[in-house]
Amino acid sequence: MRWWLAILIVVLAPGAAAQGIEAVLERSQQVRLAKRPAADPRSEAAQRVQVSMARLLALPAAGSEPVELVLVGGGLFAEALLDRPAIAASEELGHLPEGQRLLMLAHELGHVRLSHARALKALYLAHVPGAVVPEATDPVAGKLGAEGHALSHRNELAADAFGFLLVRDLDVGIDDAIGLLTRQGPQRDSITHPGTARRLAQLRELHLRAESAVRLRSASAFD
Repeated sequence: MRWWLAILIVVLAPGAAAQGIEAVLERSQQVRLAKRPAADPRSEAAQRVQVSMARLLALPAAGSEPVELVLVGGGLFAEALLDRPAIAASEELGHLPEGQRLLMLAHELGHVRLSHARALKALYLAHVPGAVVPEATDPVAGKLGAEGHALSHRNELAADAFGFLLVRDLDVGIDDAIGLLTRQGPQRDSITHPGTARRLAQLRELHLRAESAVRLRSASAFD
């Protein structure tokens, strides 16, 4: 979830200062997405993304509320939207191995199902309850940045866990997660995301717990 950074640098367009913080956050994301190339929804890659999304949403644990898939062009990209239950994903995901594609979409679905957009807006609203103007944002920028950093890391780890456990029902496992998270080499902590080592450590722990639970169920079946 990259979008919380946008407000720290803030007035996006003429008239934006008259808006509240939630509208500015949503507009920031919309402006970024509008700059991406258009997708071809009929391409083979786009169709693979759509099929993967449908497979995820068909899982009982995925939740029942509809989630829209918004296809965009450009490089590898996926992001939960702020203004509605939806995921923007580039058709480039269609070139990933199926397990990695499912994991990437499931991670963003985790952001949606865990109401991370609502939590983000609540954080910003607590610091900037009125119009978005420098007089309101400058004094709180440091504290908001620190709290936003902590919130983003917690949310990323929570979305990782949600997505990883969800796709186990589609025979996606730890090797797929390692492949996805190391595609661009190991990453250190960033403002928005925990580093690769921390993310993989959590997923390995979840994998071991899930495997242990399976073994216990198998053993009890023969008792």
